[in-house]
Formats: sequence, structure tokens, C-alpha cells
Amino acid sequence: MPNAKDYVDQSMSSVQNTVNTLQQALSNAEKQENKNKIQQAINSLNSAQDQLSGYQD
Repeated sequence: MPNAKDYVDQSMSSVQNTVNTLQQALSNAEKQENKNKIQQAINSLNSAQDQLSGYQD
């Protein structure tokens, strides 16, 4: 049975995949406004990863 740490680890992997996909979107975005929005989302996800990286079970 998975414990909380397992779910956190799974979430971290999902977040990293999302960041990678958003970075591809960033490189393909044409409007600066859209680039800014994508970058803000990447920054938020990186912050979430930073907060979860120290999770101890």
C-alpha cells in the first residue's frame, strides 16, 4: 500500500514532466505575453518542487 512519500514522489515526477512540456511550449510561443504566462507557470511548478523536495516520511 502506497504511503504519503510514494504519492509525493509520484507528484514530483508528474510536475517535472509538466515543466518539461511547458518549456517546449515556451520555446514555441510567439507572443511575449504568452511566453510570460508560461514562464510564470514554470516558476510556480519549480517552487512547488522545491517545497516538496524536502519531504520526509
